[in-house]
Order: sequence, then structure tokens, then C-alpha cells
Amino acid sequence: MSYSPHDPFGLDPAREVEGAEPVGRIDQLDAQGRMVVALMRGAQIAGKDSDISKVYGQMMMVFERHARRPLMRHHPDCACLGADEAVMARFVRLAARGAREDAALMAMLLIRADIASLAVSLAEQLGLLIQVAARVDAHAMRPHGTYH
Repeated sequence: MSYSPHDPFGLDPAREVEGAEPVGRIDQLDAQGRMVVALMRGAQIAGKDSDISKVYGQMMMVFERHARRPLMRHHPDCACLGADEAVMARFVRLAARGAREDAALMAMLLIRADIASLAVSLAEQLGLLIQVAARVDAHAMRPHGTYH
């Protein structure tokens, strides 16, 4: 999914959905952020039964069930970084660093406030698992495919 700035006032009924607006580029993220975005876009980073896949699946189930609106993702090979993707990458990064209150604020941009603490706990686990996996085998943690 890509964003077109040709309709800045939302007059075109076929305009892109909120959350997909590009706010940067994938290459501006750190390795952990790129992994989170790759997971959002459906990349198979780790094995289906890996801890990363399980925790990511649980976290996304929370977001899907309690989201204020559907999360938007760009195409797996897109070099753009969408608004929702940027929020998720930052959210996981903050949680993994132990900044739980800041992470909860980020989560509340996307989900109900009463669910934010659960999402923060899962994001913390995910971020730490990604960090450990990247240290053990950095090559295996690269998303497959190229960005244009």
C-alpha cells in the first residue's frame, strides 16, 4: 500500500486509509525496528514455532481485537515506512528498553487504554527476543526480499 499526496484534504473517496501514510523509510530504523516492520508485513523472520513468532502473534492478536481501527501495512518490498509501522517499531523499542509508561502511551495511539499494559508486556518480550536473536545470528534475522 502506498500513499499519494495528491489529495491532501481527503476529498477523493478512494484515498488511502489512515495509518498508511509514509513517515519515513525503512532504512532509517534500527535493526530491531526493521524486524518489527518486517514481521508486520508478513516476513518469515523466524521459524513458525519460534518464540518470536509466538509472542508476535499474541501481540498482534491483542492489537487486532482491541484496535481503534485496522493497522495498516505497506507491501513487503516497499521502502516506505508507514505511520502505523513506525508507531509499532517505536512501541516495541520503548518496551524492550523498559520505558513502560512511554510504550503504553504509544500503544494507546492504536488500542484501548485498558489493554495497553498487556500489549506493553508482549512488546517487551518481543523486543528482547529480537535483540537476543540478532546477537546470536544477525544474518538469520534479516528479512527476506529487497526494498525498492
